Amino acid sequence: MDSPIKNPHQKTGSTFYSEQNKFRPFKLLPSPTKKSYTEQSTFRELHFKKENRKLREKMFEQSFDEKQYQDDEIEYKARTITPHTTQASNIYRDIYRKIDNVLEKKQIYGTMRSTLYSSMLQKSESEQLLPRKLGMIRPQNKKILDASNFRMGDKYAKVLVEGVKHHSDFYELVNLKNNNLTSVIGEQLQLLIPTKVKQLDLEGNSLGNQSKSSEFLKSLNTRFGQLQFLNLENNRFNDMSAKCLFNSLQENPKITRLNLSRNLLTDQSTSDLRDLLIKNNTIIELYLHWNRLHSQGGFNILQGLQQNQTLKVLDLSYNQLGVSKDEQIQKKYNPSQWGEYLGSKQCCLIHLDLSNNQFSVQIAECISKNLEQNHTLYGFHYSGNSNTQIDYMGFLITQQQMPVDDKDLTSIILKKDEDFQTQTPGALNHRRINSVQPLKAQTHNSNEICWICDGWVEHQFIWSPGHIDMKKEPIYIHLSHERFAPIKMEPLDEDYGPSPLSLKQSHKQKIWVVSRMVPSKQKISFFFSSPLLRQCSVSAKYTIIPVPLEEQSKKVLFYTINGNVIKLNRPKQYNQISLQNSQIIDEFSHEPNVQCQPRIKETKLLEIEIEQEEDVVIELEDFFKDCHRDNDDDYIQCFDTDWLKSSIPKLLKDDQEDVKSYLRHIYKDLVSAYKYMSAVSPSGDIWCIPLNQYTEIFQCVIDKNYFQKDLDIIFKQCTSKYNSETRNTTAHALIRYQFMEILVRVALDKHKALTPLEAVQKLYENDGLQKKIEQIPEPQLWRDDLYWSRECNKIIQQNMIALKQLFELCVNLRQLTYFTTKQFATPSSFKELFNRAKLINDSNYERNIYVGYALSMQLNPDEVGSDRAMQMNFNEFVEALARVAEKIGSQKTKITSEILAQRIQQLIQTLCQYYEIVVQLEQKQPAPNFHRILQKKRTTFLQSNANYVLYEMEGSARDDQ
Repeated sequence: MDSPIKNPHQKTGSTFYSEQNKFRPFKLLPSPTKKSYTEQSTFRELHFKKENRKLREKMFEQSFDEKQYQDDEIEYKARTITPHTTQASNIYRDIYRKIDNVLEKKQIYGTMRSTLYSSMLQKSESEQLLPRKLGMIRPQNKKILDASNFRMGDKYAKVLVEGVKHHSDFYELVNLKNNNLTSVIGEQLQLLIPTKVKQLDLEGNSLGNQSKSSEFLKSLNTRFGQLQFLNLENNRFNDMSAKCLFNSLQENPKITRLNLSRNLLTDQSTSDLRDLLIKNNTIIELYLHWNRLHSQGGFNILQGLQQNQTLKVLDLSYNQLGVSKDEQIQKKYNPSQWGEYLGSKQCCLIHLDLSNNQFSVQIAECISKNLEQNHTLYGFHYSGNSNTQIDYMGFLITQQQMPVDDKDLTSIILKKDEDFQTQTPGALNHRRINSVQPLKAQTHNSNEICWICDGWVEHQFIWSPGHIDMKKEPIYIHLSHERFAPIKMEPLDEDYGPSPLSLKQSHKQKIWVVSRMVPSKQKISFFFSSPLLRQCSVSAKYTIIPVPLEEQSKKVLFYTINGNVIKLNRPKQYNQISLQNSQIIDEFSHEPNVQCQPRIKETKLLEIEIEQEEDVVIELEDFFKDCHRDNDDDYIQCFDTDWLKSSIPKLLKDDQEDVKSYLRHIYKDLVSAYKYMSAVSPSGDIWCIPLNQYTEIFQCVIDKNYFQKDLDIIFKQCTSKYNSETRNTTAHALIRYQFMEILVRVALDKHKALTPLEAVQKLYENDGLQKKIEQIPEPQLWRDDLYWSRECNKIIQQNMIALKQLFELCVNLRQLTYFTTKQFATPSSFKELFNRAKLINDSNYERNIYVGYALSMQLNPDEVGSDRAMQMNFNEFVEALARVAEKIGSQKTKITSEILAQRIQQLIQTLCQYYEIVVQLEQKQPAPNFHRILQKKRTTFLQSNANYVLYEMEGSARDDQ
C-alpha cells in the first residue's frame, strides 16, 4: 500500500489516541511537545509514546482485510453482541450516530460484512424511514421475538426482515400481534418469519387477501415445517383464504393449535374445514369465535367431529349455529344434532364453548338430556342461548328443570348466589376459553360453572373418627358451595403402613373419604353428619370456625325412601379450607389429572325406612377432644431418653447404630409390654418389673445351653446401678430403660458368636420373645376401638358431676408424701378408692387397678427424673375407671363400646352409692364434705399406722400390713 487512507474523523493538524480506540491505526497520538520531555512527564505519557511508535511500525505490515475489521471499533463490537442483550440498544444508538461513516466504509471496502444493526439502519435509510422501535433489539428471552403492538405496517416490516435474516434459525416463538401487516407484503412475510418457528402469533393484522397471502399459506407445510401454534385471529380472513389455509393444513404433521376467531368465515368454507377435521390428526385446539357460521356450517363441523378423535378444545361462541337462512335448510340441518353428538361415544372433546349461538329452548333440552351421559367433557359453556344454568357438577339445567322452591336442599341445582354476584365485578362479562388453562380473572356469572376456566381443584375430604364416635354408616359431608346438600362418603380402611417403632402388622383404622371438585381461592365451609346417629360434627383435622348467626337456625334434611324426613340441627362450628387453583387437564397430553368426573348423578335419598319424627336436637360435647393420643413422636422422645440413660452404648463397641436402629424399630412393642408388666406388682408407687415377672417374660429363651441362673446374673448386673437421688428407681426391679437394656445384655450373653445386631435379632425374633411381647396390645388401640366412642362419651357427659366429685375424693385419699396443692391421684389413692368400696375381690383383682392406672397414663419421656407417671389428672382418671370397669363382670362376653359404656355406668353408680355422692340437678346441694366422709369410714388400719403414713413414701406399704 503506497499511502494510508485518510481518516474522515481525523482532525486537521492533530491526531489523538486512547485505550478505547486502539484499533484505529490512523488516529495517532499528537506529536510530543516540549513539555512531554521535561521532568514533569508522567509515566502514562511515556507509555503512550512507546505504544504509538509500535503501532506506526506495524501499520504498514497489516493486510487490507485486517485494517478493514479494525477500522471501526463499534462495528467490530456489534458482531459479537446479539440483539437480546442489554448492550444491544447502546450499540444500535452508536451505529445510528455514525451510520454515514459506516456505509461509506462498506462502499469503499466492498467485502465488508454488515451487522444486524447496520443492515436495519441501511434499510430504513433506503425506504426513507426514521429509525424506530420494532421489538427486535431489546432484552428478552433468546428464543422469543416479541414485536407485538408496534403498529409498524408493511414498510417497517421490511426493516425488521433485514434483522431477522441474521437470526433466521434462532427464534422459536414469534409474536407479530397488532402491527397493521397486510397481504401487500407478500413474499416478505415469509422472510419475516424464522424458519424454525414453533409458535406464530399474527393476531390483529390484515392478511386475509387470498391472492397475496396464498404463498405464505402454502409454505406452512414446506418452509415452516416445525410450526405448532398458528394464531390468525382478526385478520379479515374470508372464505377463499380460509379454504386455502384448510387445504394446506390437511397433511400438516406438526400443527396442534389453530385460531381463526373474529374473521369473516361463513358456511361456504366449512366443507373444507370438515375435510380438515377428517384428514388431519394433529390439531388439538380449534378456535372459531365470532365468525358468521350458521346451522349448515355447524352441520359440516359436526360431520368432521364425528370422525375426529384428536380435537379436544373447540370454541364456536358468538356464531349463529342455532338459526338458518331459510326454513328448508333449518329442517335439513337441525341444530339438535349437537345434543346427539355430545351424548355419543364419538365425542372426544374436553372443553367446548357454544355460548351465544341463538339455540332455542328445545335444543337446550335436547343437549341437556344427552349431556348427562357425557363424563369426559370437563368444561362446557352455554350462556347467552336461553335461560339455562350449569351447576357445580356440569349439568345443563334448563328453565323447566329449575325448582321453584329455593329451600330444596336435595336439589343438585346451584342457585344464583346474590351475595357472590354482588361481590364479583363484571360478573356478566363474557369470558373466552384459553385451551385448558384457568382464566386469571375468574369473574363470571355464578350460574355457569366451568371446572377448567374457574380453576376448580380436586380435594379429598376425610372423616377420621377421633374421640367421639361417629362411625355408623352412612356418613355424609355438607359443602357450602353445594348449599350444604348431603354428599355420601365411602368407607375405607386406612392403612398406616408398618410403623417405624413396631414389628406388628400395620394398624388399620376405618375412615370415610370422598373426592369433590371445589372452587379455588375461596373459603369453603363444610361439616359432617351421621343421620342414623342424629349427629353433626366437625373434624379436628381442618380449620374450625364459628357458624354465622343467620345459619345457626337452619336444618339439615335427609329424605328417606318412604318419603319421611330426618331433620338435624347444624353444628355450632364449621370446618373451612381455602385451596390454590391448579390445572386439572394436562397441557401437553390433554388428559385429566383428577379422578372426579363431571355429571355423575348422586342419589339424595337414604336407603332406609323410618317413621315420621320430630326435629332431633343433639348437643353432645366431646369429652375426648382434650385427651392426648400416643403418637410416634412421643415414643421416639422416650426412646432417645432411655438410650442415653442406659448402658447399651458402653456395651456395644461395633454396630452401635445398627442395634440402636433395630431397638427403635421394636420400641413401641417393648413399651407396651413394660407398661402392663410393670403394673402387675409394682414396688410401691414405682412402675417396675420384679424378678418373677422378668423370669416369666424371658422364660422362652432358656434352652439346654442357656440356663435360669444366667438370666438371674444378667438381672443383677442390670439392676445394680441404683440412683439414690431420686425415688423413681429401685435396686431390685427393672425400670423402663433397664428393660430395653436387659434385652441387649441377654442377647450378647447367649449369642456370643454373632454380631451384636444379629444377636439381638435372633433373641427377639427366633427365640420366641417377640411372640410373647406382641400378645400385649398397645394402650392406644383400646382407646380407638372401645373407649373413644359415642356411647362412652354420652355416659361420661351424663355423669360429669359425679366423676369430678369422685376424682376430688381420690385426691383427698392421697397420703401426705406430696406437699403440693396440685390436684392429682396416685396409684395408692386410686387403689384405696376401690378398696374402701370393697370392689377389690375375687372377680376384680388388685392388679387390674394398677394396670388400669398405668395404661391410662400419658407417655412420660423421663420416668426417672419426673413424678408425672404417678400423678394422674382428671381425664386419665376417667379412662382408668373405664379400664377397671371393663374387667368387672364376665370376661367371656365380647366387649363392645355399648357394653363398656354400660359397665362404666354401673361402676360410677356403685362408687357414688358407697361414698354417698348424690347428684341433683334440679335442687343443687353443696358439695359433700369428703373429709367428714373419710373420717367416718376410716379403717382401723389407717388409724393405727398414722405415723407410717406421715413419714414413709406413698404407696410403699407392705402388702402384709
